[in-house]
Amino acid sequence: MKVRKFRPTNRLTAMIKERGGIMAKDAIAAAEAGVESLRESSMAALDEAIAEIERRFGKDTPERVSESYESLYVLGSRIIDVSAFVSDAGIDKAAVSLCTLVDSCEDAGNWRWDAVDVHIDALRLLRAHGALLPADQREAMLQGLYQVSNYRPDEA
Repeated sequence: MKVRKFRPTNRLTAMIKERGGIMAKDAIAAAEAGVESLRESSMAALDEAIAEIERRFGKDTPERVSESYESLYVLGSRIIDVSAFVSDAGIDKAAVSLCTLVDSCEDAGNWRWDAVDVHIDALRLLRAHGALLPADQREAMLQGLYQVSNYRPDEA
């Protein structure tokens, strides 16, 4: 008795080839290349947002008291939006903490400048060295920021 083997055609493979589709590995490679093309502009936007925060809300800026809560919140959100390329630095988490702090200040109707200053310093440090910090030190720093941003003086 002779054994015959047959392989049915793979419909998905045929459809991909028929309809101009691409293989998953090729689609992934193209997507990665597309994302990588955004690196330079994302990093520039990140640096611009931090610089603007420092310029408008930094310690040496007397006019900061007249700035709106929304302005700082939007700048913090911008950092979150473009920080994918430095996700190992923790800068996105620090920006989330900054936005939480701004919400808290707005709810209280009062800026907590010491807390804002700590967050600005942390953003600058994480941008420069965050990815190089040992993970436990970076995490301790972020936990400290969370404590600062979630502190409610009226509840103490």
